[in-house]
Amino acid sequence: MRLSSSLLGCFLLSLSTSVLQAQTPAPSCGRECLLTEAVSNANSISDLRDKQMALATIATSQAQVRAFANAKASARLINDTHLQNETLISIAESEAKSGNIQNALATARSIDDQREQSAAMAALQAVAIKQAKAGDIAGAIQSTNTMEDYTARLEAQASIALTQAEAGDFAGAMNTASKMKSTYWLPQAKAENSMRFSETAVDDYWYYQAIVLISGVQAKSGNVTGAIETARKIEDIAARSKAMAIAAVVQAENKDIKGAMATASMIEAAYGDIGALIAVSIAQSRTGMLTQGLELARTIESAYGDVTALIAIAGIQAEMGDAKAGTATAQSIRNFQGNLQALKLVAIAQAKSKDFTTALSTSKGISDLRVRTEALEAICVEQAKAGDLQAAQATAQMIENPYRRNDAEVEIALTRAQLGDLEGGLKLARSLSNKLGQSLALAKIAQILP
Repeated sequence: MRLSSSLLGCFLLSLSTSVLQAQTPAPSCGRECLLTEAVSNANSISDLRDKQMALATIATSQAQVRAFANAKASARLINDTHLQNETLISIAESEAKSGNIQNALATARSIDDQREQSAAMAALQAVAIKQAKAGDIAGAIQSTNTMEDYTARLEAQASIALTQAEAGDFAGAMNTASKMKSTYWLPQAKAENSMRFSETAVDDYWYYQAIVLISGVQAKSGNVTGAIETARKIEDIAARSKAMAIAAVVQAENKDIKGAMATASMIEAAYGDIGALIAVSIAQSRTGMLTQGLELARTIESAYGDVTALIAIAGIQAEMGDAKAGTATAQSIRNFQGNLQALKLVAIAQAKSKDFTTALSTSKGISDLRVRTEALEAICVEQAKAGDLQAAQATAQMIENPYRRNDAEVEIALTRAQLGDLEGGLKLARSLSNKLGQSLALAKIAQILP
């Protein structure tokens, strides 16, 4: 017998009430107290979608404060499969971060989703990364070896190699990467599933991506020469070009414009140099070479049809106090969405400089609802940072989408708490007009408490 969707929703709402009430009560009025209050608010939400959104945030917060049993109880009440899986991934990651690897692995494996690129695989990868960051490389590799899908396994191992490189163990990272090459693992794969794997069906994409990631860490750690040498040894042209582009971007960010251009000139793949050129254009604009930066940005727009650099430069001009020039740059962008994104950056820069009246005026000129909402969200957060809570709340009310407006109000309360005004943040959280907002704000504030 199959339950109707409405009956199933009523059943889940009834079940959530009893289970939420059964969760461990808070022993004191710290973060546990706030989470208990958030649970109580969630318990009174009648809309099923809103209730599930609240439960997901509460479960994530519960996991972050190591109330894992309560977190899992909250997560299991979510009947939206995707949302529940994402929540369980977060819980498994928090368990691993706390050092409880076996429970984290059990949580990951409990996810009822065994498709390729599934949430279960993502959770196992998250746990393995935490193991690697804790220095347990062998354990991390062992965790990935339990992943049935070889592609997901290799992706996870590429993340482990990245973690080793970020810890300064480049030799270990390269060793991990070397074991991802098909000549290393393909015989085992064939033995396990000869119908699925063949020499012609397998490539070394994740092996190459691992080397690209390692090279990128080398560059970011200051060894650009070493990064370029690593990149040159990559056999695949696309991966080699990507690694070179990352090195060039790092050089540009470090204000080595000449070096970045030289590295970009070595990129072989068609259009592979676009990221490097964008980085150079932005770096020029930030370092007193605005004319050259704009010229290069316009060349990129003309030759590649990409307006990323022009969008960034419009924001940079506004950040430097010349919002009029930033607006002009934004309006010169031929791509409509690019024009709006640039205006958003101008408005945000104006808000950061506390010119809220002009920032709001700029945001009103953004015709796309989604982009205008993003600008208004950023403005109200800056107003909250400046202590003008009444103005921040008024700006939030200008957001048309009720869920995005709710998110903005939550961010205002969280911002005050993050800045040390815990009492003010909690007062705002409890004054929000709906139980969903109250639940989200209280749960998020609980995460930042000691």
